[in-house]
Amino acid sequence: MPYSPRYRRAFAAAAAATALSLMPPSGIAQAAAPEPGKIHATVLADLAADDRATFWVHLKGAADLSAAATAATKDDKAAAVYRAKTTFAAASQAELRTLLTAAKADFTPYWLVNSIRVTGDSALAESIAKFSQVTRIDPVRTVQLPKPEPAKAKARVNAVEWNLDRVNAPRVWNELRVRGEGVVVANIDTGVQSDHPALAAQYRGTKSDGTVDHNYNWYDPTRVCTAGVPCDNTGHGTHTMGTMVGDDGGANTVGVAPGAKWIAAKGCATSGCGEAALLLAGQWVLAPTDLNGANPRPDLAPDIVNFSVSWWNYYPGYKETVEAWNAAGIFPAVANGNSGWTCQRSDSPGQYALSYSAGAFDANNDIMETSSRGPAQDGEVKPNIAAPGVDVRSSTNNGGYASMSGTSMAAPHVAATVALIWSASPTLRGDIAATRKLLDRTAVDTADRQCGGTKERNNVWGEGRLDAFGAVKAAPAGEPGALRGTVTSGGGPVAGATVKIGDSLGTTVVTGADGTYTVPRLAAGQHRVTAGGFALRDAAETVTVTAGQTATRDFELAASPPGALSGTVTAGGAPVAGATVAAAGTSSSAITDGTGRYRLPLPHGTYQVTATSTSGCAAPLTATATVDGDSTRDLVLPRKSDSFGYECELGTEPYVAGTDRQPITGASASRPITLPFPFPLYEKSHTSGWIHSNGYLSFGPRLSERSSSGLPSAITPNAAVYAFWEILRVDNEAGIYTATLGTAPNRTFVAEWRNVSVYGNPTQRISFSALLGEDGSIGFRYQGLDNDLEYGATATVGLENSTGRDAFEFSSHNPGLRGVQSLTFTPSRHGLVTGLVTDANDGGPLPGATVRIGSEATVVTGADGRFLGQVTGGDHRVEVSKELYGTAARNLTVVPHRRVSADLALTTGHVTGESDELTLVMPAGVTRRGSLKLTNHGRAATVYTVVNDPGQSWLSLTPTGGDLASGASVTLNATASSDGVAAGTVRTGKVRVRSASGRLPELVLTVNVVVPRHQVAVDAGGGGDVTDAAGDRWTPDRAYQAGGHGYMGTGTRAHTANQAILGTGEQELFKTAREGMLEYRFDQVPNGVYTVELGFADTRDTRPGARVFDVYAEGRPAVPMLDLALSVGTRTALTKHYTVRVADGQLNLRFVKRAGDTLVNTIRISERPDKTLP
Repeated sequence: MPYSPRYRRAFAAAAAATALSLMPPSGIAQAAAPEPGKIHATVLADLAADDRATFWVHLKGAADLSAAATAATKDDKAAAVYRAKTTFAAASQAELRTLLTAAKADFTPYWLVNSIRVTGDSALAESIAKFSQVTRIDPVRTVQLPKPEPAKAKARVNAVEWNLDRVNAPRVWNELRVRGEGVVVANIDTGVQSDHPALAAQYRGTKSDGTVDHNYNWYDPTRVCTAGVPCDNTGHGTHTMGTMVGDDGGANTVGVAPGAKWIAAKGCATSGCGEAALLLAGQWVLAPTDLNGANPRPDLAPDIVNFSVSWWNYYPGYKETVEAWNAAGIFPAVANGNSGWTCQRSDSPGQYALSYSAGAFDANNDIMETSSRGPAQDGEVKPNIAAPGVDVRSSTNNGGYASMSGTSMAAPHVAATVALIWSASPTLRGDIAATRKLLDRTAVDTADRQCGGTKERNNVWGEGRLDAFGAVKAAPAGEPGALRGTVTSGGGPVAGATVKIGDSLGTTVVTGADGTYTVPRLAAGQHRVTAGGFALRDAAETVTVTAGQTATRDFELAASPPGALSGTVTAGGAPVAGATVAAAGTSSSAITDGTGRYRLPLPHGTYQVTATSTSGCAAPLTATATVDGDSTRDLVLPRKSDSFGYECELGTEPYVAGTDRQPITGASASRPITLPFPFPLYEKSHTSGWIHSNGYLSFGPRLSERSSSGLPSAITPNAAVYAFWEILRVDNEAGIYTATLGTAPNRTFVAEWRNVSVYGNPTQRISFSALLGEDGSIGFRYQGLDNDLEYGATATVGLENSTGRDAFEFSSHNPGLRGVQSLTFTPSRHGLVTGLVTDANDGGPLPGATVRIGSEATVVTGADGRFLGQVTGGDHRVEVSKELYGTAARNLTVVPHRRVSADLALTTGHVTGESDELTLVMPAGVTRRGSLKLTNHGRAATVYTVVNDPGQSWLSLTPTGGDLASGASVTLNATASSDGVAAGTVRTGKVRVRSASGRLPELVLTVNVVVPRHQVAVDAGGGGDVTDAAGDRWTPDRAYQAGGHGYMGTGTRAHTANQAILGTGEQELFKTAREGMLEYRFDQVPNGVYTVELGFADTRDTRPGARVFDVYAEGRPAVPMLDLALSVGTRTALTKHYTVRVADGQLNLRFVKRAGDTLVNTIRISERPDKTLP
């Protein structure tokens, strides 16, 4: 969007207003000025537009939730989290709340996250930003519900919905006699139809007497539903709730845990879900309130919450909410998203480590095509598990049932399975870690390594397919006991020691500051318990736990000998300075020096060591290292890569400038560009795009500008190269330049942003350029960077594909360009395939042809017939096709970083007419026939179809279609009528011949019916009327008399051949001839244009050169030096046509001999209203 220059004026006003109306109460400490970049660019732009915006104010710090970890029950956990959260928020936000109250500002404080939602002007935003406790001010966003995929009903299995059968829910009900009793589930969604036949009985608000109480059971923060009664205005939430608990007591059991109760929070007013409503819903789940939003009660929190809402890719804004649910013992079952075309596509909160996310599969046990794949941003395997999510039948908001598809439908299966587990095993209620392990261990392993992992655990299926029966059966049964104790070393308590229980769930707890630990619920029986800690040797003992009692086991741990781990961190063969090396589970970390060396003091033991570079080109590395003295472990960082395979490399390449200034000024402006060569970016190639003042090049449609964000993002722009994506201004001190360097096939297109300023900070100027290589390489060059803002603190640097599903994010809103002079991106696994596609008939280039290179790339040839594709190295089949053409294919081998060529020609038909026009000259009211010849000159056979306009009933052609082989011909026979055509007029019809002829798919033929005003046909040398095969009448020959027509000249004579005339079917006309005439004269001829049709056939055995003559029509040469014996042979027909204009009422045909006698067999003159002459 365009941003107004009012921005600066607004901030000037803000400074003044702060002094007047927003003076903080006494005792409130403020910084002298807000830190640069605290206010998000989108908020600044909104304020600049009309000096008012709604925004989030985020404050430092978070509540300490450790007390919840030692709480004995799930209710105690929720209460502890609520106390910690509300107490911390009240204290942390106190000063800012006081300021906002004094300023009479519109604000809402939150306690689940340390944030306040504020609506105000520029002055208020500036004042808030000055608080040292405020970390940032962000825009308010809306997230869209994952759109359910189209679905259709699936057959039931033994009268049970396929999805319930697949997770073995009926076995849990029937064999284990568990239906979810005693457990409460919730969803944060679009609401729920509470009186739905399959949901009404399970609603916690439904009392035993049939009355309903919505207090503490229903929450609608945006007040969409009327009178505080639950509603669902889209159907999404009713469907997900039905999958958890739906059962109408009859034929519609659609829920996995129909014995559980439900409550709900409407976090989504429509299909769009506002951040504020989602956070309020998250708070309510932790501590439900009455219908007025008051009197929160954590003891009424649900056991499980289903969250089928997702932010595209990684979004941290809901992470603290999920963490709080975990701490409170509320199990978060989350959809992993419907973005799964490639890897690394888990959505948020699905990709959070503490979310238990679900992928989706269908009735054939195939993963849903769009089920989001992992890994997550931090490398976590995602999804955690897969559940039915295709064609899932459940309740809808109209009281009925319907099928939907998506991971939104998969997550409720997991939530309800947890309800079954906790119903069957109270020991596990609120123990999320143990429950996750149980789900993981009992999932059905499903191999799929397309996104990494193993058969047992991968980024497509997670741990495998959900098995509710297996999980419930494996859950510990019976009354639990408990275990407690103290871990000491050298007589003193050990804080932070781990105590691992060797039960089926692998329970692990951590000691407190006093060295004590507690396992509040543990299955009765014997357990192997192991205690260990940093710099201490493990100790293990067998402990017997009795139901209903607490066992005690203390551990004294011996110290491990001291040691150290050292080595060198490298990347790409070069040492990495400034990398952080840390050992998991310890406080030991180090920063590498200028040579890449590090040293970690560590006691003897085995550690997971992680090295992380500040470079956006290197990925973190975690390796196992054993310390048994002064040990060495070198660490080689892998290159960071996106799904496509782009990698980057830092360098010291010199700055490259543009030469041609582009007419771009202001902020958020753009201009179209044409590239000098096809440029490959991910799976597509581009020849044109847009250059934007905001520091990037895009290759899709022109769109409104927006502030930068993380990559990838479904929000446009996509198909882009982001050298420094930020709101930048091009003023009279700045400019955007382009240039083309080098020669083909090694050219480089340069786009340079010279001395541009960061919007709102006119003193912050930066110069940088983007280099697009004909070989597919991408380079960025930077000049004069010297502070965090110029290092990219508010900018995004990287690449993105055309769908927004894959990207290489070098940095986003962090100063990742510190020390960077040049940055080069190359596709590590890909080579280039180029070629020319031509028409096999004419050899010319073929634009618009589709070129498929294996299964990886599909490109379209340009106007010059050339294409360029980027695919992984290896053997590929190139297939080219185009409508109306055949296909051509070629196998080739692609080598990464190299170019291989594949030229192909496509065959097609080429149907043309010997003539594209047929003219039939006839009297009015008759029918005549003619013909048109079609020939396929193309290299491919084709089907042809003759299409006549139904309105042309006077015209017909046969045949109306057929096959034409290469080189074959066909004759179209036309029959036309002159009924209703007045003399001196023309009737014209168009006939279309369609064929698979690439260059000429439709041939248009014209059929004319000409009815002349005047026509005379003479059978020269004939003695009576003759009617020809077409039905036309020819008059007998006669000598000229004034006012009539005939031949002139002395010594003229008629002659009749005694043999057949070749080349004609009109023997009677051509066997007679007039010889020796000087002229044929036609009187009383209306002025106009005429066609003179002369028929010749030498009726004697004349030798070549013995009869030679000229014919003049209206004084102009018509047939010069005609020697019939020489040109066609004796007794062979020849017809000549000539067009003349008559202006004196008389038409003259003169015959001038050169040798022997003149001769003519037929003469026809026809007035032609369809012709013109100058």
